Amino acid sequence: MNTKEPELFCRQVNKLIEHGCEITDYEQAIMILNKINYYKLSAYFLPFRDNDGNYKQGTTLLQVYKIYEFDRKLSAFLYGIIQKIEVFVKTQIAYYHSNKYGALGYLDHSNVADKMIEKHKKLIDNFNTEVKRNKELPFVKHHIDNYDGKFPLWVAVELFTLGNTSQFYSQMKTADKKVIARSISYITQTECTYSQLESCLRCLTTLRNKCAHFGRIYYSRFKWFPSLPYEEEYKAYARGRNFIYLYPYLYIMKVLYPSPESWNGVVTELAALIEEYSSYIDINCIGFPDNWEEQLSRE
Repeated sequence: MNTKEPELFCRQVNKLIEHGCEITDYEQAIMILNKINYYKLSAYFLPFRDNDGNYKQGTTLLQVYKIYEFDRKLSAFLYGIIQKIEVFVKTQIAYYHSNKYGALGYLDHSNVADKMIEKHKKLIDNFNTEVKRNKELPFVKHHIDNYDGKFPLWVAVELFTLGNTSQFYSQMKTADKKVIARSISYITQTECTYSQLESCLRCLTTLRNKCAHFGRIYYSRFKWFPSLPYEEEYKAYARGRNFIYLYPYLYIMKVLYPSPESWNGVVTELAALIEEYSSYIDINCIGFPDNWEEQLSRE
């Protein structure tokens, strides 16, 4: 099997120039490629490529670098919001489930939907693996030493990823999912059915993982279409699409944000970030309509 050979930074710059990228400061270009892997940066050139694989006229390395900067800041911004939602959802699930089924009821396969028992077994196996992997963490060690390795659900969720949380919710009995969805809706002041919540958590997990692992958000396509309360508005956006960009995932955050009274401040902060890079980015590459601030703001 043939393997590509590594290239010196100067050759990487020359390669960009050969493909039509405008570089006015050669040394600056070298410094950029010292900080960002050429392969990683090349993904940000996607909107600027023509059918021959070259860059469209007027494409500059500075613009692509600024898009990369914007993408990193956007990713960190989104990750912070997702973390708040994750803590909130875990709290709601742990509170309801442990009060109904007991502290260790989450381990009992009879407390999930019948068709989900096998998936639940895998989830618990994965949880036990996480316990072993994190046995030196103070709270894990404390429960191993003092409680025979038994973790009540409100402790166990600290080892759950958002993906685990999404899976656990999807495995619950419908009646339980409905109660949790109503509780979340009451706090967020946005009606969200259990099926919509299930869809939103699955989609949010995809975005969370992309943010956590430094994946590209800008011009990135998402295959999961979230089921959302904003039916007509969202249907108009999704109609005829076989993929979506970021924008609908902001709706998820609006629906699930645990402090609705401060959500408009989040929108303002996002608007400031977009304005900072407005000379370099195209909001269509993240799926934002022109009136996105109006749509995302709460009344």
